[in-house]
Amino acid sequence: MDLAIEIKDLNHSFGKKIICNNMNINFEYGKIYGLLGRNGTGKSTLINLIGNQLVCKDGEIKIFGKTVKEDISVLEDICIVREKEFFLKDYKVKSIFNMHSKFYKNYDYNLQKKLCRLFEINEKLPYKSLSRGQKTLLSNIIGICSNCSITIFDEPTVGLDAVNRNYFYDALIESYSENQRTIIIATHLIEEVENLLEDVVIIKDGDVKITDSLEDIRKKAYYISGNKENLNSIFELENQTPIKHFGDNYTYWYYGDLNQNIKDKMDKLNISYENISLNELFLSMNRKDVALYE
Repeated sequence: MDLAIEIKDLNHSFGKKIICNNMNINFEYGKIYGLLGRNGTGKSTLINLIGNQLVCKDGEIKIFGKTVKEDISVLEDICIVREKEFFLKDYKVKSIFNMHSKFYKNYDYNLQKKLCRLFEINEKLPYKSLSRGQKTLLSNIIGICSNCSITIFDEPTVGLDAVNRNYFYDALIESYSENQRTIIIATHLIEEVENLLEDVVIIKDGDVKITDSLEDIRKKAYYISGNKENLNSIFELENQTPIKHFGDNYTYWYYGDLNQNIKDKMDKLNISYENISLNELFLSMNRKDVALYE
């Protein structure tokens, strides 16, 4: 399958703070990706580098096989929907739609009208009169209707209630089924996007920890439980914080293939294992060993 975005050996820092640490990621064309990580882990910085809002100085980012230096027009294939508000607060909603729609050659004006009715967005109102959720929806409508080959949503449900979150994801999937493209949803809210995703990239502290299909992640993500010494005889868990422990029984998260040989060893050592969801894996990976009561 063709690569929409190819990222090689990407590094980026703000002062001494490393945001992207030798990142290598491929985003294939025609898939829906989850770019997952806690706030402040580098998701937005990576998106800004892809969109050339930040200059890539160390590493390489290719859009459909070309870098921005080779061909600036590759940016026409990217629509980035950001969490932050528009600056044109006194403009009417209709004017903001008209202004931004001109950036996208395949923009769907009819769908825009339908989505405004669905989300009850009055195009005659000034932007500043919209609620926080309505401002988010306006941005999301532009992203859906852009029909860009690469459409990136950065925290797309900020300020939305449960009903509008569901409407947004339904509209996104329906649009994707009609006009297949690469969609990247950057979020820390895993449960609400898990069933939409085909592939997943998990970032932590500037590093790419996992990049895999959702199907394989569900096969390879586990809770494993047993005697700590027995667990360490099979798995390298010395530097990992247990999810919980009671007496001599410890539970850890684990990501990897458990072949039959390993499972036979686990059975002999009375080590149990169970598959976990993407959300459980994400929470476990980002868990801190903090004592609430001492």
